[in-house]
Amino acid sequence: MVHAGAFLVVEGKDDVRFWRPRKHAHCELVDGEGKDNVVEGVRRLEVADFGGVLGVVDDDYDSLMGVRREISNIVMTEAHDLECLLCRSAALETVLGEFGSPRKIARFEKGEGMDVRRGVLERTLAFGRLRWAAEVHDLDVDLKAIRVQRFVDIDTWTVDGEALMKAVMRESSTDDEAVVSQCMAALPVADPWRIAHGHDMLSILRIGLMRVLGDLPPSVGVAGIARVLRAAMSREELKKTALWAGMRAWEAENREYLILAD
Repeated sequence: MVHAGAFLVVEGKDDVRFWRPRKHAHCELVDGEGKDNVVEGVRRLEVADFGGVLGVVDDDYDSLMGVRREISNIVMTEAHDLECLLCRSAALETVLGEFGSPRKIARFEKGEGMDVRRGVLERTLAFGRLRWAAEVHDLDVDLKAIRVQRFVDIDTWTVDGEALMKAVMRESSTDDEAVVSQCMAALPVADPWRIAHGHDMLSILRIGLMRVLGDLPPSVGVAGIARVLRAAMSREELKKTALWAGMRAWEAENREYLILAD
């Protein structure tokens, strides 16, 4: 039987899980298995004048790099990715309530002079700025070496920036750390939520919850934290995002197709 409603094409399984309870009953969710696939697939359908298809993708570094996608049937997150959008929302407080210790959280916030959200963001930026600099300056560094757990101390929740730098340069032809540091320092001022990488952020949050912010058992992984975040994002808060506005605007222009649940 041919589907007569809209199609919402997303990057991966986690996106499918997030949108499934939030989509209209007549909207079919499609896992595009990657951003490039979503963008190219929707572009081809648009050229073929195939109606009722909307793609939702992460911004990644597109807005920071000045990348413009002239595809009317694509909307992007206003943060780096969906995970950053969720951590920026009140869903983070739900995660802290589920896995954190009020006593430890209060001690951290008093000692650091910042709330947990800011603490997670600042630690994530140490990785995000390196990733961004590599994109902007086409640095020959090994970004695959960035495995957050290797560089974040579980007892102090601090980032070892020196070890991080050495790790990404180990297999690199760029043997001058000063060059990479200068490239990072030369990055323009930008919204930190567009710089931070969501998967880095969840890994860093998990490490913090194990000692400094709580007593999270090793059996609870990043996937478990992400699951709580997705479920905790309220419809009311989602409605305040540019992502929601973009999807509603698409619906207004394609009146016969519904994407979002009422």
